[in-house]
Amino acid sequence: MNISKDGKTIYFSEDELQKVTDGDKKVYVTKRINEKEKKEKIEKNQKRKSNKKTNSNETRQNDDSFSFDNEIVIGINQTAKKEKNNRNKNKINNKKEKNYTKGKYSKDIKKNEKNKRNIKIINNNQKRQSKRIVKKIIVSFFGIIAIIIAIVVFALVAPIFNITQIDVTGTNHVSKENVINLSGIKTGENIFKINKKNINSIKENSYIDSAEFKRKLPSTVQINITERIIKYQINVINSYIYIDKNGYILENSTVKKEVPIIVGLKIDANKLLDLKRLDTDNLKEINNINKIADAAKSIEIENIISTINIENKEEYIIYIESQNKKIYIGDAENLTNKMLYVKKILENEKDKTGSIFVNGDISGGFRPFFREENI
Repeated sequence: MNISKDGKTIYFSEDELQKVTDGDKKVYVTKRINEKEKKEKIEKNQKRKSNKKTNSNETRQNDDSFSFDNEIVIGINQTAKKEKNNRNKNKINNKKEKNYTKGKYSKDIKKNEKNKRNIKIINNNQKRQSKRIVKKIIVSFFGIIAIIIAIVVFALVAPIFNITQIDVTGTNHVSKENVINLSGIKTGENIFKINKKNINSIKENSYIDSAEFKRKLPSTVQINITERIIKYQINVINSYIYIDKNGYILENSTVKKEVPIIVGLKIDANKLLDLKRLDTDNLKEINNINKIADAAKSIEIENIISTINIENKEEYIIYIESQNKKIYIGDAENLTNKMLYVKKILENEKDKTGSIFVNGDISGGFRPFFREENI
């Protein structure tokens, strides 16, 4: 830093500033950097001391050396001032920090620390509680499994669960003894050892459509049977093969049943005896026969039909042997209306032998009729 005074340059060092106050005068000075001037100042000060009696005012006017008393403000070292302000701020901040730690803010710090400790304690407690719950669940789970195993073992070996009675319901054609023999269930065996294999064995009988069993603890087994019903029969040489409405072959017998005889199925009689059910083509014909039977049931003649001939799909023929009548119904369409005419003709021609014709297009103007003849 340099300052000009009376045409001369005075040098100051900014890192050695000092502040001097004398009344209203504030002077910021430092050592002179120039060593020569420094030396001159020392000499002048010595000379001034030797001439103490000299008028001080004149000495100051003639002396161009540096003096505190008469100097005016000639400069301010801003860097030093900033450094001092920074030092003061740092002192204040340090004081605030001490006050914050030791004074009015210390309670908040302690409170926050306490809250943190409490939260940590709560979290630890929750973790321990969760572990205890998991352990309880695991112990309970294995305990339940152990109990179940114990119950199962007890049920399988306890004599109280040995079968003492077998009841069979729903049988008609099949005897109860036959059902029990087919099931393989025996008295004295454990009731819980019955399984689906026993049911499948029962269903080997062609008359049995379904079978189920129920356990009546501690020692009774109930077998419920649903049988297939004989709906039609097929005449084969000197025997009759019974079938149900779904085409299942039930039995081959020499006894003629009071059910319609089906004529016209395309099947080898020898192979028929080896089948459990009719093939697909014949099942379609059985479906049409069922339609005819249902329509006949609506006029209450189903039970008196002796034969249904299906050799010609366009001309189904029904025989009522008890009334010596033959009914030509055509195909299996519009059967409900056809049967209404059949019912009326049967009532009007009750004591006559002959044929009924409802095989035309009734909606197209065909008029059903009866022809008396010897059959």
